[in-house]
Amino acid sequence: MTNLPAGFKYYLLILTPSLIDDLEDYGLHEALHEPGLDHHEVEKTFFLARATKAWLPVTPEAADPDLWPDLMSAIHRIRKLLDVLEKEVFEAVIANAKETTSEIARANLTREFEEKRSEGELDFRLHGLSTSAPPPDATAPDPAVAESFRLKRTQRYQALIGYDGESLKPGEKLILADAKASARAVMEDGEQDVPIDAVLAMAAVLMETAGVQDKSQVPEEIREKFRRMTGKAAMALGAIIYRHAYREYKKQLGLEPLTSDL
Repeated sequence: MTNLPAGFKYYLLILTPSLIDDLEDYGLHEALHEPGLDHHEVEKTFFLARATKAWLPVTPEAADPDLWPDLMSAIHRIRKLLDVLEKEVFEAVIANAKETTSEIARANLTREFEEKRSEGELDFRLHGLSTSAPPPDATAPDPAVAESFRLKRTQRYQALIGYDGESLKPGEKLILADAKASARAVMEDGEQDVPIDAVLAMAAVLMETAGVQDKSQVPEEIREKFRRMTGKAAMALGAIIYRHAYREYKKQLGLEPLTSDL
């Protein structure tokens, strides 16, 4: 993969400082006290993170063509250390996210069932899913979540395609355009290799946060917070739509897969 997509390059540029911030939040002292870590490797990774932050360009256009392998290698090493430092937190977040998603999905299905009932239609399948318990196996798919996403899919897709992203930064617009292309590939061309509901759900977050930053009646301090949230949403969306490019580029560079890789 010699010619990296422009949106993918921008994703790497916004991912990197986010990972460095996460690492710096832990601090070198705490990392050195983590059991099982080589102190020399920890120190080298912190030094690498600081050095990377110093030379990181703002835009892909400002980057030397030879930067990208070094940047991906730095991302890999930082993530490898974070995977150890954040293991317990990561597992707790995943478990909480699944529980919250299941609760929201069942509330959505209940609302859909009640709306249909008010129109004279009784959908017993919806009712059954909305009152069902989540699967006991945390790794198993939740039918209620799948159905909730399916019901929202068309509405979210139409909203995404109709969104111009006028207020987004140039790099964020690149990610938005690639997200639209990925969604079209599923919704119109029948491609199966795209996690469409994840794309549409994160795109909805991006549009919502960007919408707040556009409102002139909202205090500037609040708008600035939503600008940062929009950047985070763009980064999360990029993680979804560029996951294959990310994996392939790592494979090309001889970097092993990590727990935190999507």
